[in-house]
Amino acid sequence: MRFIPLIILTFFAFQISQAQILDDSTKQVYGPKSVSYILEKDVQKNYTTEYHPDTTLNLFFKSDILVRENWLHQDLGNIGTASKPILFRENTDPATKLGYNSFLLYAPKPSDFKYYNTRSPYTNLFYMQGSGGHLRLDFTHSQNINERLNFTLNLSKFNSSKQIDATTSEEKLIDHWNYDISTNYFSKNKKYALLATFYHFNHTQNEQGGILKKENLSIDIQDLKSNYRKFYESEYTKGVYNTERWNNFHLYQQFVLRNGFQAFHVLDYEHQKHVYVDPDFNINSLQSSYNIPETTISTDSLYQNFTFKTLSNKFGVKGRYKGFNYLLHARQRFYQLDNKFSEIYKTNLKSEIFLGGSLGYYFVDSSNFLNADAEFSANLKNFLLNSKLSFKGLEATFYQSVIPVGLFYDTFDYNVIRWNNNFKGISTTYINAKYKLNFKNFEFQPEIANTLLGNYVYINQNLKPVQTDTVINISNVILNLAYTKNHFHISNQFIYNIHNAKNIYKLPNVINYTNVEFNFLYAKVLRLNVGLDLFYKSKYTADAYSPILNQFYLQDNFNVWGVATIDPYVSFHINKVRLAFKLGHANQGLRYQGFYTSPYYLAMPRNFLLKVDWPLFD
Repeated sequence: MRFIPLIILTFFAFQISQAQILDDSTKQVYGPKSVSYILEKDVQKNYTTEYHPDTTLNLFFKSDILVRENWLHQDLGNIGTASKPILFRENTDPATKLGYNSFLLYAPKPSDFKYYNTRSPYTNLFYMQGSGGHLRLDFTHSQNINERLNFTLNLSKFNSSKQIDATTSEEKLIDHWNYDISTNYFSKNKKYALLATFYHFNHTQNEQGGILKKENLSIDIQDLKSNYRKFYESEYTKGVYNTERWNNFHLYQQFVLRNGFQAFHVLDYEHQKHVYVDPDFNINSLQSSYNIPETTISTDSLYQNFTFKTLSNKFGVKGRYKGFNYLLHARQRFYQLDNKFSEIYKTNLKSEIFLGGSLGYYFVDSSNFLNADAEFSANLKNFLLNSKLSFKGLEATFYQSVIPVGLFYDTFDYNVIRWNNNFKGISTTYINAKYKLNFKNFEFQPEIANTLLGNYVYINQNLKPVQTDTVINISNVILNLAYTKNHFHISNQFIYNIHNAKNIYKLPNVINYTNVEFNFLYAKVLRLNVGLDLFYKSKYTADAYSPILNQFYLQDNFNVWGVATIDPYVSFHINKVRLAFKLGHANQGLRYQGFYTSPYYLAMPRNFLLKVDWPLFD
């Protein structure tokens, strides 16, 4: 019954996709080329890049954002669960943050918002359903009011189901939805431009605490049973959950003053609400995943919520001089943390002031460029510098920053867990270089990266934040190899990690991702892409997850991964409709019946997935 809506949708997608928008000469008028969009980062740096909706099959078979990023995050095994990046990720803002990042991967990012320009109404429908209880619906509608003004609506909704301790396959583990409403306007003389977006983000994770240990049922990887729902129970009773709700407004506007000299303004208002509920805290708190002393338990139930609000105004000037794009700005940011349950975990309204800018140069070949961005706090305690070079196959990055620790790590009070710290800002120096080589059908790109972390902050085995007094050195050797001939393509990414702090910064020594794909024409009309993904991480003692903190923390005894997963797939077009079928973790049972992505959290078992993407250009 669960697949009936899917079959109906596929049928209508096939039927309606046969219809084409034709003019009197039977020539198609509207399509991907009649719809374009721009990105704010390009407008701000005076780049005239226009993009079009992606209608290719390239990577379309990927099931979720973790898989699209080659599983370079640690998560709790299911789609939408709490996650953290494994390798270094550049920060784009040196301002004070809250420090809650476990659901950040699934939140909208203003830098990714698409501002459309459409010759006709553009609608895109996306549907994905998996046999493991995963369901996703995305809807986009964009329409120009006139040639200079556009409005766009995006909606996204996805669920994933519990794989243990569930009576039905529909019992939700993750409940997510978000929407955004955006507009963009360009004056007739092109001297004024406005880009604005309001977005809402709502993400709920029903907490289970991982697998419940039992004396008569081994949960070692070699003893795992194939039917998770039948054999395993969760540590917590039902009703425990973490929720994040964001309501954010973002606005960018620019004015051309004289001789290409421009002024610009960026406004951001962010309102985040975080909620944690455990109605049976006196029972659940005795489980190992809570990891708190029994002497601190003084309540039958636990309910916490707090809000984090920020208001940021940035004003600046920009333009072009002797081939260089330049930008200078000043920014004032206010932030406030409200908590009705504790005066300790509360921050009254505070202000931060930043000065910054960027300088960019494009070489004669527009694909080659040099760009540097910098921002400094007025007291010079915090800063961020990010420079990038792309020149004839060479790509290099130099990044350096000192950024405040999140408010969460400095002062926290959750009734049964509390601390009060005065940590220094975290310093980071990151360099990366890669060079692309082509030889006949081969493409080879060696890459090396090095990260230095000073004053690094982590949560120790006792759920307490700790700041290091030594520098952590992490090196990544990355080999990217691809071979393409006729209709066959194979690519491989091999990552080897070396670092000097294995006891506090947990990484797998080896990460490998392989893709093999073959495309061919079936019955002379249907182009099929058939292939498989293979993921592998070497065994390591990954950080454990704390539901009460909604954070990952250090542990030393539980190994995760150490196995490979194989995901075969097929994808194809029916006119403009894209479809894909994938079998996730197809090799389950060949050696093990499962594996762990985080301590006590199992990866998804074998599951079948179908995706449908249906663009309408009128």
